[in-house]
Amino acid sequence: MNQFITYIKPFFNDNPQSLDTLLEHTVVHTYRRDIVYCREDEERPYWCYVIDGLVGAYQLDAKKPYLHWVAGDGHYFTGTKHEYSFNSQSLRISFLKKSKLASIPLPIIQILQDQDPTIRRFVSILRQRKSTFFDLKALVIAYDPTMRYAKLCEHLPHITDQLNNIQLSAFLAIDRKTLYESKREVLFGRP
Repeated sequence: MNQFITYIKPFFNDNPQSLDTLLEHTVVHTYRRDIVYCREDEERPYWCYVIDGLVGAYQLDAKKPYLHWVAGDGHYFTGTKHEYSFNSQSLRISFLKKSKLASIPLPIIQILQDQDPTIRRFVSILRQRKSTFFDLKALVIAYDPTMRYAKLCEHLPHITDQLNNIQLSAFLAIDRKTLYESKREVLFGRP
């Protein structure tokens, strides 16, 4: 819990009472790598802040598993379609690394946002981070498959260090051969 407090305290400098209110409803859990948090047909109505680790959501109805999104340190996700929904998002959410999450039930975070402007601002900032991530990923995916790794290095460089080659291939929606050739070109400057 101390690590979570350290991460989010700057958001609550103006109103420490809001931080206390948020912490009253927060539970911290640790998960091992490769554990499934939520299956495609399930919903887990929790708002989860990633304190440490990496979580990813796979879309399995594609030809090959597609890593739709990842959430690393300082980002959040929900076990539902979005934070105002209790429907499944048709994605399998798994832990890509050993991870520590701060979890708050969705109905509670909704009520807290309605009642407390500081909490609303905090969630809004995190929502904007998530939106920016999706915008950058869409930009990367719009490129030809042979260019995606180079564009990922340019726009989301921290992702290249966090994912292994299988995960990178699923994240970029390219086959591994294309990924290896792209990596070689980026790292060594030759095709």
